[in-house]
Amino acid sequence: MFKRFFYKKRRFYDDDFDWDNYTSDSYARRIKGDVESKFVTKVDPAQVEIDVDAGLVRLKGVNMHPNHKLLLEAVAYLRPVSVHEVGCGGGDHVANIARLFPECTVSGGDRGVSQLQMATSRHPELHGKVGVQDMTMPYCSRWPMADLVYSQAVIMHIHTAVSHLVALSNMFHCARRNVLLVENTQCHNFVEDLTALHQGGHLPWNTMHLHVFERNGARGILASKDALDLPVLISDGQLREGVKLSHRRLKRASDDSARGLYGFDT
Repeated sequence: MFKRFFYKKRRFYDDDFDWDNYTSDSYARRIKGDVESKFVTKVDPAQVEIDVDAGLVRLKGVNMHPNHKLLLEAVAYLRPVSVHEVGCGGGDHVANIARLFPECTVSGGDRGVSQLQMATSRHPELHGKVGVQDMTMPYCSRWPMADLVYSQAVIMHIHTAVSHLVALSNMFHCARRNVLLVENTQCHNFVEDLTALHQGGHLPWNTMHLHVFERNGARGILASKDALDLPVLISDGQLREGVKLSHRRLKRASDDSARGLYGFDT
């Protein structure tokens, strides 16, 4: 009980999850209790109709969490040849993309060995496709490159020093065309931070276009090397429209942004 209380205290106040204990202490329990009790996590191709021209995924007889479905619709819309997930956890998203888009090469990284073991246990077909990856480390040339690199509820938990800025920069170094962030947009000033990283020379792309990617109430930040036929994203306020604001989270986001020093001013 004490460990559970301490974990919750870390989660809601300090954040930066105790990644080594996340699977045993929370992740498996949350999948079964919070997610699988309401939504399907493993999608069979027979349960899905993919409209590539419209960039839509239609489910037949099953219900999927809107954020999880958004990832699939991003793949349908962008049609990448390869996809990499940052913080792949139990591997459900990587496995679903592999099943529904067999022409797409998939990979996933996570810093938690126990989570990767859980991923290959839940999805044996992911053996050899997921590996240990800490995006808060300096960029590694051995990391997978992909047309689309995405995260789902990962960067929002990183608050130590400038680690979330390092992670964002690393995602762009791994991405050939697009980066998709499906995160709690109150936890960081993602638009402000990405703009500062790009203007400061910390991203490898010469051009960066930020768009809102929204489907069925789920909203993500889609960065692209090329302009897309999607709403242009110019401020964090756009992402927070219609959302009950948490002043504690917003203050922490501002504190995190303030720690960034960009470029090389003389």
